[in-house]
Amino acid sequence: MKRWASMLAVLAFVAAGCSGSGATASPGGPKTGGALTVALSSDIHYADPSLVSDAESLYVANQVVEGLVGVAPGSLSDIIPVLASALPTVSPDGLSYTFKLRSGIKFHDGTDLNAAAVKFNYDRWNAYPKGDLQTNATYFAAAFGGFGDASNLASVDAPDPSTVVIHLRHPQSNFLISQTVAPFGIQSPTAIGANDGNNATLTSNPYALGTNGKGKAMVGTGPFMFNDWTPGDHVTLVRNAGYWDPRARPYLDRIVFKPFADIASELKALQSGAVDFVQALDPASVKATTGDANLVLLDRGSGCNVTQLAMNDADTVGGAPNLLANKGVRLAIAAAVNEPAYIAGFYGGEASVADNWVPSGAQYYTREYLPTYNVTGSRGYLAKAGVPTTGLALELWYPTGAPASVLPDAKGLASAIALDLQAAGFTVTLKSEAYAPNYLADEAAGKLSMWLQSQTCRWAGADDFLYSAFFHYTNAAPSAMFGYKNDDFNTAMTTALSDTTAAAAKADWQKAQDLVAADMPTVPLLNAKPPAGARNYVKGFVGAGNQIEILSSVWLNK
Repeated sequence: MKRWASMLAVLAFVAAGCSGSGATASPGGPKTGGALTVALSSDIHYADPSLVSDAESLYVANQVVEGLVGVAPGSLSDIIPVLASALPTVSPDGLSYTFKLRSGIKFHDGTDLNAAAVKFNYDRWNAYPKGDLQTNATYFAAAFGGFGDASNLASVDAPDPSTVVIHLRHPQSNFLISQTVAPFGIQSPTAIGANDGNNATLTSNPYALGTNGKGKAMVGTGPFMFNDWTPGDHVTLVRNAGYWDPRARPYLDRIVFKPFADIASELKALQSGAVDFVQALDPASVKATTGDANLVLLDRGSGCNVTQLAMNDADTVGGAPNLLANKGVRLAIAAAVNEPAYIAGFYGGEASVADNWVPSGAQYYTREYLPTYNVTGSRGYLAKAGVPTTGLALELWYPTGAPASVLPDAKGLASAIALDLQAAGFTVTLKSEAYAPNYLADEAAGKLSMWLQSQTCRWAGADDFLYSAFFHYTNAAPSAMFGYKNDDFNTAMTTALSDTTAAAAKADWQKAQDLVAADMPTVPLLNAKPPAGARNYVKGFVGAGNQIEILSSVWLNK
């Protein structure tokens, strides 16, 4: 790997620095030393990255653990080798991936990274028993379909200290992209064993709880090391002075992550200098950040998310005939919604119009030409659909209490959409319920006819949106959530998932995207950009829309 800060400093400025003193200047270059204080929207959940799926835990873990592969800084889906010395050799049948490891890498506890350690980690995850461990290891379950005999991970071999061979039961074209995320970071077998990391009751698991401190939880190979965690107050990471890549060793002495109750409190702390970096701003905070000479707004580029006007396409919903089962009606709705106005009004301009159910930076994305805002065109779709062009009744649901990172103003967005639909000839009744658990449960059960939904990627692949999140079949039947039946589309997706080459997977995923675009089962609205904010003395940050950001390049110009 390279000193990405040197190559990519033009991409962005930033991420958090702190009030720590003692930084020393490097002649003609960045300064070393000091501390970085980062505001998070909540506390981390566990100090074992294999057991987390929330954005805050993953953001911290990204600094500490590394996997066999990762994504290039600033990228959503450009896969690069990390602990592996190169991308793997794949058998012709797509069932075996052979990785060669870099030499000389040590875990933060001083033990060696070798093939046996990698095998230990994969075997450990696959053997998680039912209960706390399986419940929380959601990334492993999503990537491999389950645990043990139900997992697509058949076995892992370590034929020599530098070679790892991962065997799958069936070809899995999303295998590599799924392994780029922090839950597949390789951790020290010694530290896990010494700190009861396999205790199946997480309330009694000191490794997962981080109770034994430095070198005894979250023990990876990354540029920063876990030091301590006081739940509800802070997590501290310290520099790994012996990081295996001397060109990417961190400038900062430490990073302190602090949880806040809401974004307003985070912004206030940033403005006062109590923190140096806010990991995620809401649109309402963008104006305040850009209007303060002491702060900088960090544009991460296109996000790894899709906000959509979700629809249930089944013939009936709640026993009543469903207008949305008519493709022409769905196309009319797609032409009636004014996405640019929503982006300006509710996202502070920090979003782009979605032209697909897959974000533009995701693996195998292809541009689709979906209907754009055109009220006359909307009425034309209705006329062709053989339905009245006025008085068509729809319900539109929105959640109350949704996190701002999911829907910053759900009621406002729903109201604006309702007005646009009414201008095109629909009669819209707005309905709402609490985001958790009611709204989430009702959409999953197929009880809602049309509703607001926002989906963020786990890994940036077409599969994670089209198949996993949205339109997969279960037991040969369409998803209850969307009621969308398209056997050709389902076949294209399942074929793409089982392809043995990247070229075949790309072709099949593009076919799947073309098929779904022709049917318009829901209406993708926008891809929100996840802006961050920092004090203006924070330099060297390289942002990414999926927020997989390594802060080793950050330095403080103080």
